[in-house]
Amino acid sequence: MTHTPLKIAAAVVGVCVFFMCALAGGAPASSTNNPSQLATSTIPTGLLSLFEQAAAASPCGVPWTLLAAVADTESTFDTTAVSNAGAEGLFQFEPATFAEYAKPVPAGGAVPPSPFDPVDAAYAAARYLCSLGVIENPTLALVAYNCGNTGPVCQAASTAYAEQVLATAASYTATSVNTPNGVQAAVVAYAESQIGTPYVFGGANPSTGFDCSGLVVWAYGLAGVVVPRVANDQWQSEPHVALEQLVPGDLVFFGAGGDAEHVGIYIGDSAMVDAPHTGADVRIDTFTDVVGAAWGSQVLLGAADPVEL
Repeated sequence: MTHTPLKIAAAVVGVCVFFMCALAGGAPASSTNNPSQLATSTIPTGLLSLFEQAAAASPCGVPWTLLAAVADTESTFDTTAVSNAGAEGLFQFEPATFAEYAKPVPAGGAVPPSPFDPVDAAYAAARYLCSLGVIENPTLALVAYNCGNTGPVCQAASTAYAEQVLATAASYTATSVNTPNGVQAAVVAYAESQIGTPYVFGGANPSTGFDCSGLVVWAYGLAGVVVPRVANDQWQSEPHVALEQLVPGDLVFFGAGGDAEHVGIYIGDSAMVDAPHTGADVRIDTFTDVVGAAWGSQVLLGAADPVEL
């Protein structure tokens, strides 16, 4: 597909993307199903309910937040948009791709179906995202949506696109309680974009893989904040925060005794993005947010906020 220019969305991401938390076995708060004030104020009247309906009817249960975020990123909700390369409508479909996913025509859609009809486009986009494996690997699915395949050239060109869509999707359910600032929001978006990247001891970038502290260094570095390389140094040197004041983007630390052996990036709902151990991938893990609570063979030591440095 051909797309409109990228927009900066990281500053509005507030909590983890709902479908990621659900897949990871987390316990999303009930508010994650409800549109945020940002969603209700920016998504045009009628489209929000359409995205919810199309998502619910999709073969894989694609989240409405993701569907809405793709439409926002693709066309800024312009149902009449046409790109220079001929991509059409709300979801900037190429004609052949739309034809493949336009049927069955949903109730209220145009006959014959049209990419300029919002009902047809939303249902077709939901089906297409499911076919790309958006539940199994949202980042790769969004890369493929953006440029047509998951090859290295395509992926390099579309990583920022995937990050933007995920950040925008998260903003559509973000609450006003413990809202992250722009740096923390960007960190969450960057970390979530690496879900599925292999754990590699000493790794600190997407091309080689990540260990737990390497993921933190990379995500915060992209957001413009330098943090120590090792988890225990991060724990010992950064300002600690009370767990009841946790904000998405804060760091949570685990270990035995007083030394931190593991770190994750908090994303809300007692969940974190982390690179857990050899043989695993970057993923979302849940934890009990009480100091001293067991997490495998370790315990939760506490949390810190590098943005205060």
